[in-house]
Amino acid sequence: MKRKLLSLLTLLIAIGFVFSFTDRISAAKVKYTLNKTKLVMGMDDEERLEILNRTPVIEDDGLVTADDDIEIDTTIKWKSSNKKVVKVDSAGVVTPVSVGSAKITAKADGKKYTCKVVVVDLEGMSKEQKEVVSYALQFVGNPYRYGGTSLTKGADCSGFTLSVYKKFGYKLFHNAYQQMVDTKHVKMKNIQPGDLIFYGSSKRSCSHVALYIGNGKVVHASTESTGIVISNYKYRKYCGVGRVLKKATYQDDNDTVAPQTNDSITRYAVSQ
Repeated sequence: MKRKLLSLLTLLIAIGFVFSFTDRISAAKVKYTLNKTKLVMGMDDEERLEILNRTPVIEDDGLVTADDDIEIDTTIKWKSSNKKVVKVDSAGVVTPVSVGSAKITAKADGKKYTCKVVVVDLEGMSKEQKEVVSYALQFVGNPYRYGGTSLTKGADCSGFTLSVYKKFGYKLFHNAYQQMVDTKHVKMKNIQPGDLIFYGSSKRSCSHVALYIGNGKVVHASTESTGIVISNYKYRKYCGVGRVLKKATYQDDNDTVAPQTNDSITRYAVSQ
């Protein structure tokens, strides 16, 4: 009888160990990640980030309820790499401040989780301008590769603009100077979102191209160390502006619109 009880007890302990080990393996397989790892947001947008598969901490008052009934896990620490572009509150709610790019970081359980955020102001743009600008901004943070045309695996400056416009049926050469020659010349004071800005000490020495996204900003494949980024349009000497879009027109043909900063209002083209 004692042997049977001992055998039964041994069996139960073994079963418990197996289940415990299985649970540990299952827990180890669960990967924590943010619900979004990349965001392209308009100025009026708002997004809430949260760590998926993680049970909120409720010990030591680690879980509180905000005024809008959102449960906030105060053990998660949220941070924006650039508060002038985007802010994040204790609930993980992301709010745009100005056009640009930044990174949101969540710290929890000794680990970091990140989300790349790109903010754009699409107000007043034509449908085609919105499509081109929004599409181009999806690839911010992706790598630069000399001679490349891949928006995900790597592109150089003209490879980036070539591939963006190829998506919409426009054909450009894989060369910054040739793109300047082939596109419609536009004065800088009349620049519109979607136009290309060319850089160099002179037109003959044009060596770089970027896509204007409005509010004095461009998106471009910059260098191997920085990849595809958003910059101020005057980040280096420019030598020309070229227009690719054929359907975009000025709001008023008599208006001249210089590139604007965040301190002023930018006017854009509208469709015919």
